Amino acid sequence: MQRLLAFIEHNVHIILFVVLQVVCGFLMFYLNPYQQATFTHSAATVTASANQLTANVTGYLDLKDQNIKLQDQVADQFRNSPEAVFHFLEDTLTIKDSNRVALFDIVPVQVVYNTANKGENVFVINKGSNHGIKRNMGVISSEGVAGIVLTTSARYSSVMSLLNLNFSLTPNINGIDYYIPIKWENKHVNILRIKGINKLEEIAVGDRVKTGSSTALFPKGIHIGKVARITTKQSSQYFDLEIETATDFRKLNYAYVVINKDIKSIKALLENVD
Repeated sequence: MQRLLAFIEHNVHIILFVVLQVVCGFLMFYLNPYQQATFTHSAATVTASANQLTANVTGYLDLKDQNIKLQDQVADQFRNSPEAVFHFLEDTLTIKDSNRVALFDIVPVQVVYNTANKGENVFVINKGSNHGIKRNMGVISSEGVAGIVLTTSARYSSVMSLLNLNFSLTPNINGIDYYIPIKWENKHVNILRIKGINKLEEIAVGDRVKTGSSTALFPKGIHIGKVARITTKQSSQYFDLEIETATDFRKLNYAYVVINKDIKSIKALLENVD
């Protein structure tokens, strides 16, 4: 007790100064409306800025998890899509019942390396043979076709991009398969070309270009792009199409590897036919 009294006696002036400052602050901010409003506004501004910064940091850290969850949701929807099934009938003469058996499965992946400014563009995904991924499997983005698997390791795979001079795919336009390859010519990013369409075909700018039934790598109906331009020559009976890709390869961060679960049976059947 004596020490406390001695401390107060020794620092009485400092203690009195602090008390008077607190009293002055109270009188200034709580009895003066203008000062009170100014202080409240400043405090609210600082608090809002701090909350926004916290929300931005938290949102950024949570973005990867949200993207992975979204990929899983899309994968589930894709597995249950009518485009990804065969109908096995119990009786081919009198149909009593039918069961949908999924033909395709997909593996969500992240793109860890990507190029879109070369003649033979490739990108690398973060899953490989440990996840069931093999050479020549199709790869799609949430917008459409992205490429075909080239090589795999245990944890990674390289993919031939749709923007690759060696990539070729048979397109379907307005429900019709055109057995003319759609190719990239290394002239413009995200622009493909189809050459030699007969002028009698009814195709217009804006028509959707999709995968057809002539490939087992992709389900039928996956977007490749849309018709951006039609080029014709008066002396020719054919016209060319410029196709804007559905996938924006400059922003490709996430994708899906398409696994055809019956690919071996289909190939063996076709080989026997040949």
